Amino acid sequence: MWRGERGSALVLVLLCAVLFLALAGAMAVVATTETTISATFRESAAALAGAEAAIARVVADLSSEPDLNGVLAGDAMSSFADGPAGFRTLPDGTRIELTELTNIERCGGPVCTDAQLTAATLDRPWGANNPRWHRYTSGWLRDVTAQSAAPRVYVVVWVGDDPLEDDGDPLTDDPDPDSPGHDAILIRSVAYAGYSVRRRLEVVARRVDGGVQLGSWREIR
Repeated sequence: MWRGERGSALVLVLLCAVLFLALAGAMAVVATTETTISATFRESAAALAGAEAAIARVVADLSSEPDLNGVLAGDAMSSFADGPAGFRTLPDGTRIELTELTNIERCGGPVCTDAQLTAATLDRPWGANNPRWHRYTSGWLRDVTAQSAAPRVYVVVWVGDDPLEDDGDPLTDDPDPDSPGHDAILIRSVAYAGYSVRRRLEVVARRVDGGVQLGSWREIR
């Protein structure tokens, strides 16, 4: 009888040990998940602030451009751009290629044909007036904004013609002052942070009295 009770006690101890191990594992998973959620939320906020800050910096550069045609044609770039297109390493360690990213913004794929650029799609319904995005600046937020304490965020800013124009030429600004897209340009800012977080903003900017004013904006998911 005593031996039977001893065997039952051993089984009970083993069951309790397994239960405690399972509980400890669950608590570890919960703690890790909460840490990841908290870190992702922090990085998301930093990326959004970075995208907004990059737009503000680009507006200052655009104000000094003699006209929008050089910008829309891709001949003019911000003085803070981190060099020619090529590969860059993001905060989470992944690598991107800026030419491919530009084409993805233009037509949704790494390589664009003329037919794809002018096709009317759900995301780009303007056909020949679809924005022909050009990279205007890219780099680490601390360099783009000249703030050494800026979060570790990489930003890329593209510019494109306002699709409200109907001139069929997305590489030049419509010279007609009565055109709704005259002296207007789209700014698309994408910020990359840790934990594979990305935030994308698009803003309408208009040249007014020698400066640039921001109009409507939206976040692109």
